[in-house]
Amino acid sequence: MSRLQGKVILITGVTGMVGRNSALALAKEGATIILLGREKKKNLIDDLYDQIVAEGGAEPAILYMDFAKCSNEDFYALYETLETEFGKLDGIIHTAANLGNLTPLAHTNPEKWLLSINTTLNTPFYLTQALLPLLNKADQFGSVIFFDHAEVASGNEAYWGSYAVAKAGLSTLMKLFATEFEAQGKLQFNSIDPVRLNSAMRYSVSPSGSRDAKNIQDVTKIIINLNDSEKPFITGQTFTL
Repeated sequence: MSRLQGKVILITGVTGMVGRNSALALAKEGATIILLGREKKKNLIDDLYDQIVAEGGAEPAILYMDFAKCSNEDFYALYETLETEFGKLDGIIHTAANLGNLTPLAHTNPEKWLLSINTTLNTPFYLTQALLPLLNKADQFGSVIFFDHAEVASGNEAYWGSYAVAKAGLSTLMKLFATEFEAQGKLQFNSIDPVRLNSAMRYSVSPSGSRDAKNIQDVTKIIINLNDSEKPFITGQTFTL
């Protein structure tokens, strides 16, 4: 039997490098994947759906949300949909992010700042909070994974603006969730810091990419382990490649 057989895992940002590869890797291990993305990326999401099925994975679910326009009610409507369809949730992987615009703070566009903060920081909070009751119904434990970027979240790299602030807040958010739920031993909250991946976001910042880019397979291995109920319960940790 596959390691993650019977698990239901939601992934945001499924058209990005981390989201797509996470979906494929987890599906190969037997998990049923909920692909959460924007409708404007429908073709890319449909292609991912087709690839998962073609490779023998369980039929995924596809849901659309535009985080730039979501209200709190939308996240609770998502909860109701998932509760009806699946009755539980074994994991959430928050890969969606928005870079904003790399520019001095003095010249930052307020609308781009807000979009970046909403996508990268606020949405992981709202989504996790709304889906906590489903995570509590996980077969063994629920696993929530955030993505850190300590290199810029430290504030030592100029011009990263809203993205850096959001990533710093996300690191604190993970630790708060982990601390508040640790005693019950039912929900684990962790982060992964890939440091550098030659993703579309990286190429948008540096067209030549990074010479010392990390391997996406090393990221997905950590994700699989954090969703494997045979592994020890672990929470409040950041796994840096």
